[in-house]
Amino acid sequence: MRSESTVFKSQYVIKTIKYPKTSCHRISNIRSKSKCVGTCATTMDMLVMISHDEYTKTCMCCNEITGSDIIGPNWRSYVPSACATGYATYNYTDTQICLKYVSAPASYPEAAQQCQAEGGDLIKLDSKLKYEIMKDYLVPIANGVTIDVWIQGENFEGSLIFHDGSPFPTDIDTFCPLYLGDYPTETRVRARGFSTFVCWDRSQDVPFSYLCEYYRRFTL
Repeated sequence: MRSESTVFKSQYVIKTIKYPKTSCHRISNIRSKSKCVGTCATTMDMLVMISHDEYTKTCMCCNEITGSDIIGPNWRSYVPSACATGYATYNYTDTQICLKYVSAPASYPEAAQQCQAEGGDLIKLDSKLKYEIMKDYLVPIANGVTIDVWIQGENFEGSLIFHDGSPFPTDIDTFCPLYLGDYPTETRVRARGFSTFVCWDRSQDVPFSYLCEYYRRFTL
């Protein structure tokens, strides 16, 4: 397994000729475009467009593009670029997560290898927010039928760890209840469910569908 399971890619936003709208959230005294991008990323749950005026030091964070144009000669506007083909896009703190569900069954090592070959890894449930993102993505795919999906996790000497060696969050039972068996071969983790999901161990050789992710930072 690779040593770093959180993989970042750049080129998150691309330039557009659009003006900011009256519906956008205005933030004053933001000196640079990159600061505007970072501020909007940590302020808004969802971003559709970001605009910055370096002369007035005004930053506009847009989670929708409605209302009237705020016309001015110094606006520089940016929109998020799409994730790679086949991936869905989610905003996550100051980064963007790209997710792809693969229905073709694979063993755990094969699934992890395939995700890593595309520049990411199996999804890492290191927070309740990440679990909620996973659930939002998988529930429509499950469509009322229980699915088993490989996610990132290894039972190492009695403790669950991610590929980078970091431990599972101490509160994981509150959002993805753990069902761990006594069989010594069941050392990997899958998400199982259709409307909510539990984290269940299984032998790494059993073929399941899997969920890849990679992260992208908010960059210009």
